Amino acid sequence: MDDTWTNRDLPVLKAVVQIYDATGHVRASDVERALGFDTDTVQRALRALYTEPYFEEGTAAHGGRYIFVGPPTGDAYRVAGKWPTPENMLERLIAALEAAGDDDTVAEPERSKLKQIALGLRGAAYQVAIGALSGAGGHMLSG
Repeated sequence: MDDTWTNRDLPVLKAVVQIYDATGHVRASDVERALGFDTDTVQRALRALYTEPYFEEGTAAHGGRYIFVGPPTGDAYRVAGKWPTPENMLERLIAALEAAGDDDTVAEPERSKLKQIALGLRGAAYQVAIGALSGAGGHMLSG
């Protein structure tokens, strides 16, 4: 069985978000040109993506083919990597702590503490931090 998410749906989702962000509207033909996918492939991906829903209502033509794709939802932006998720916010924090822990200009006691914090966030504290960021992130993103 083919991995339609990785090979078809995710690239279409990312293209829709990118095109919409740049132009304020998306035609299915824009996605076809951007990705080099044929019409049937893009239409199958759009039908699958509308089931989540990653887009607001689009405009369908005869035969149920989408002509205009509706605006992307917040979930579409997050999945496409344009908006933060708790996981990628935490990964950025851990990377910054690790970098600071390796920085020779930072005094040794602080470097050790920074490394320990990063290690803790990669371990047992990971789920706690994700939970905290999910609560704060969801509130920040909706407000």
